[in-house]
Amino acid sequence: MLQSVRDNLKGTVVTAVILLFFVLPMVITGVGSSWLGSVAGTDAAVVDGREITRAELSREVYMQKQRLLSQEGVDPSADFLKEENLQKPVLERLTKKAAILAAAERGGMAVSDNAVNSMIVTQKEFQVDGKFDAQQYRSLLARIGLTPATYKDSLAEDMMLGQLNGGIELSSFVTEKEVAELVAIIYEKRSFYTVEIPAEGLADSVSISDEEISSYYDENKEDFREPEKVMVEYVETSVNQLAKSISISDEDIKKQYEQELENFNATPEYEIAHILVEGEGDKKDATVALLQAKIAKGEDFSELAKSYSADAGSRDQGGNLGVMVDGVYPEGFESAVKLLDEGQVSAPIVTDAGTHLVKVIKKTVPEVPSFEDRKSKINRDLQIAKAEEIYLSNVEKLEELTFSAPDLASAAAELGSDVKVSGWFERTTGIGIAGNPEIRKAAFETDVLIEGHNSRVIELAGNRAVVIRKKEHSPEHIKSLDEIKTQVTAKLSDEKVLALLKNKADEFIAAAKSSDNIDALATDLGYSYALFEDAARTDPVADPATRSTAFSLPVVSGEIAFDAARANNGDYRIVGVINKTAGSAEDIEDAQLKGLSAQLKRENSRYEGGALESEIVANADIKLH
Repeated sequence: MLQSVRDNLKGTVVTAVILLFFVLPMVITGVGSSWLGSVAGTDAAVVDGREITRAELSREVYMQKQRLLSQEGVDPSADFLKEENLQKPVLERLTKKAAILAAAERGGMAVSDNAVNSMIVTQKEFQVDGKFDAQQYRSLLARIGLTPATYKDSLAEDMMLGQLNGGIELSSFVTEKEVAELVAIIYEKRSFYTVEIPAEGLADSVSISDEEISSYYDENKEDFREPEKVMVEYVETSVNQLAKSISISDEDIKKQYEQELENFNATPEYEIAHILVEGEGDKKDATVALLQAKIAKGEDFSELAKSYSADAGSRDQGGNLGVMVDGVYPEGFESAVKLLDEGQVSAPIVTDAGTHLVKVIKKTVPEVPSFEDRKSKINRDLQIAKAEEIYLSNVEKLEELTFSAPDLASAAAELGSDVKVSGWFERTTGIGIAGNPEIRKAAFETDVLIEGHNSRVIELAGNRAVVIRKKEHSPEHIKSLDEIKTQVTAKLSDEKVLALLKNKADEFIAAAKSSDNIDALATDLGYSYALFEDAARTDPVADPATRSTAFSLPVVSGEIAFDAARANNGDYRIVGVINKTAGSAEDIEDAQLKGLSAQLKRENSRYEGGALESEIVANADIKLH
């Protein structure tokens, strides 16, 4: 199968959409451990000769934990977030990825440095105001402990996986029979009617006794169990809160501005485009010479790139690589670019990827920002800086003032804050401040919940510290009969009404089977009737629930298929399907037919991709330490 994939990739470069691994996890399903062996040494695993280092595993475990923590409502203390519980699934994912990469390499797939560089400069995560930003690039990588070289290696691997997926998709196909079968189902038409039995007035005809209510309550007490809840008071201090009250003098702002001027980096930025010529020898030289001649005659560089460049990642954009950043491209490439002025084209530059002709589309020398432009931002930065200093002191004060204190009022007054009150919340859910799992955890600790003490200082994200105190507590309990009597009465009444409606529907269906005038039968009984002829699945002639029922019923020629159920408005709706007509390719447009074919092809490629991955993993030499 890999050979088929490789053949389909010849002469093309697959442009993959890379999800940066520090933004989203690689989508590789978990695999069982039955095929995992063991290996001694410093590596976490060795897969077909590819090493997975312990450092790589630790980084991936950390990143997976951060991804999980970023999801709303995740308790940081949960067992599934412990390193020992994350390590196994993360390692299995890494070993599967390594096995697939090894197989791709054996199949002759590769990614050039130039393709990786082109991908980096076009990633939105590295852009500011739509342009590649060197500082953004470096800071994002540094934040997750990566160097540009390490990141490029990882990106190259992801791009190779993209090549593999692209090859699988190109290798997949669908038959006319498969498409015809799908068309027959999707574009099927059905004729059906609905009869609606009104519920209005039926509730007046039923009665519920106290004995029925009491019996239902006794049999279903667990349904009325209320979970334990608590309401807390809290006082907080935060950097943002403090910053709002801090005044910064113009003199301090000017001093900071002058410091910024001293550190200002006026290094020019180069927005570049290139034409990549692959190969060696006379043929390559002739192509380069031809391009230089065309450029010298004034032909459009962008159009030449679209026609001649071997870099599929930038070719369709006229060779545009965005803003060049130091360290991304080979040293000789970058040095040559820095000798150019805006609009100039370089002499041939040779790298491992091939020979480049590079044009500087735009050369930007950063302008020194004016004091007025920077004043507001500097003021805010200085406010935050001073607030951070005060915040650290306030956290200590908060701890001292609330330790053993009988309330939170004195601490709030000392800090210039207010005592706030939460809503009711449970151990696992809450809103507002109780939406934070750390707050919920502290609220249900013995010293707060039972002994009535103030909590420890709870430090939250965003430089925010909180101390809570129990205000009210509601233990887990079952509601009394008096509390739920109205609720139970309504439920039992509705059940009796539903039984009456169902009985009426059964009687109507029995009569309809021998009637040749359903409309008249329904009208005589005071029911509403509607007929839908040759309706498609997506026709808005009936509501979605009715259409879903009509198209899910099995239909036998010559017989009406019935279904009846409670409608959203409380009435009881009968659906009778009269006949069906299979969809035909002749009834739809070519564009729709092509879309269905493409959809089937994608489904087939996903299935084949899964089968290929399973085969690769099953045959891989995977050893874990």
